[in-house]
Amino acid sequence: MWRFTQRSPAFDDFVLAVMKSWRASGGEPNIAVDLPAWLEEFGVGIRSLNTIIDVISPNNFVWQWPKVFVDVGLRRLVDLGDLTAERAAEIRNEFVACEAAPHARMITPGVLEIIATK
Repeated sequence: MWRFTQRSPAFDDFVLAVMKSWRASGGEPNIAVDLPAWLEEFGVGIRSLNTIIDVISPNNFVWQWPKVFVDVGLRRLVDLGDLTAERAAEIRNEFVACEAAPHARMITPGVLEIIATK
């Protein structure tokens, strides 16, 4: 799960709100769990499966994509009515505080790299 290494209930709420929003519109944030079996059912050979999870500090360039995602995601959740503007501001402030904390680290969302051939 995407999170900071220090506890952040507000950020955890954001991650859960994003996942709930995606599912409400027909998406599935954990689709990688199902993809290998689906590929094999359609005769696609799995050559490799690799998880990609980074544990990063704010000075790592990888930090920028989740940081931007938080800004865009909060605006989207407010626009959809899934979060109040006040709650979005609380979450944003918590993100900023976590980012500024000594020894700040973020665990990025897990990604499954699938290399498959037909």
